[in-house]
Amino acid sequence: MKNLKPLVSVIIPIYNVEKYLQECLESVANQTYNNLEIILINDGSFDGSQIIAEKYIEKDKRFHLVNQDCQGVSYARNKGLDLAQGSYIMFLDSDDKIALDTVENLLLPINGKHRIFSMAKYSTRDTLKDNHAEAQVISVKGKIIDRIKAVQTSGYPSFSPWGKLYSQDVFKTLRFPNLSIHEDTSIILPVIDNVDEIVLINQSLWYYRQVKSSLTNIKISEKNDDIFEKNKLQINFAKEKHPEILDYVYMLCMNENDFVMSKCLKDKSDLSQKLFQRCFEQNRKFSEKIQQRRFLYRSPSVYRVIMPLMDKVLKSDVIRGVVKKFLT
Repeated sequence: MKNLKPLVSVIIPIYNVEKYLQECLESVANQTYNNLEIILINDGSFDGSQIIAEKYIEKDKRFHLVNQDCQGVSYARNKGLDLAQGSYIMFLDSDDKIALDTVENLLLPINGKHRIFSMAKYSTRDTLKDNHAEAQVISVKGKIIDRIKAVQTSGYPSFSPWGKLYSQDVFKTLRFPNLSIHEDTSIILPVIDNVDEIVLINQSLWYYRQVKSSLTNIKISEKNDDIFEKNKLQINFAKEKHPEILDYVYMLCMNENDFVMSKCLKDKSDLSQKLFQRCFEQNRKFSEKIQQRRFLYRSPSVYRVIMPLMDKVLKSDVIRGVVKKFLT
C-alpha cells in the first residue's frame, strides 16, 4: 500500500545568509504539506544565521540544526543526506524560497514510487504564487539520454540539486563530490542514472535569488579549477557506464567551459586568463573528438570576439532556451 503521507526531508545548507534566511525558512515552515523534517546545516556562519536557525528549532520540532566548521556545501548536503529519515528528499539553498504548495505539488505525482524525482520550474523574480491548481505534469522514461535532455528543458533548474524532489533511494549510495563549485553538475549524471522516471511540473514553484555570492556572480578564483575535475567525473561516468552518451557529455562539458570562459573575459585578471587558456584548449580537444564547433576553437582571438556577442544575445531567456536546445 502506498504511504499516503510520507516524511519529506528538506536539506538546507547555511552560510552567512542572515539577510535571506528567515524568508527561506518561513517558506518551508508554512508548506501546505507539513509532514516534513527540515535539516539545517550551518557551515560555520559568522553572521546572524545561526541565531535565526536556532529560533526555528526552538519553536518548530520539525527543524533540526547541525553546526559544522566551514566544510563546504558538498559536505553540508552530504551530512544532511546522512541524517535524513524521509522517504523523499529535497534540497533548498538558504537564499532562495519556495511557493507554499511546492512540496505538495512535487510529491503528488511521485508519491509511493521509487527511483524517481520530480522537478518544477523556477523564477529569478520574486513573483511566486502560493496556489497552483491543475499543474501540467509530464513523465519522461526510457533511455538515459532522453532523461538528461528532459532535465535540461528550458525554464527548469537543469543540473542543480534544488528544484527537485527525489525518492530516498536515489541517494542511497550516492554523495556529492568534495568540490568547492560544480559539485552539483558533477553528480547529476549518476542521479539521472539512478532513476527510471523524471516528472516535470509546469509551474514556477521556486524563487532562485541571484545574489552577489552566487556562482554566476563571483569573481574568478582557484576554485574555478574544479571545472576540470567536474568534466573528468562526467566523462569517466559516460565511458564506464553509458558510452552511448559520451559525445553528448563532451558537448555538455564544452558548454560549461564556455560559461567559465565568458566569465574569464569579463574578469581579465592574470588568473582568469590562465583559466581561459586551459578551458579553450580543452574545448579544442573536445570539439575535435565530436567533430562539432571546431571553427569556434581554432583561434583564441576569434573566440574572444565571438563570445561577447553571444553573451549579449543569450541574456534573453527565450533565445537562451532555443540556443540551449541547439547546442545540446
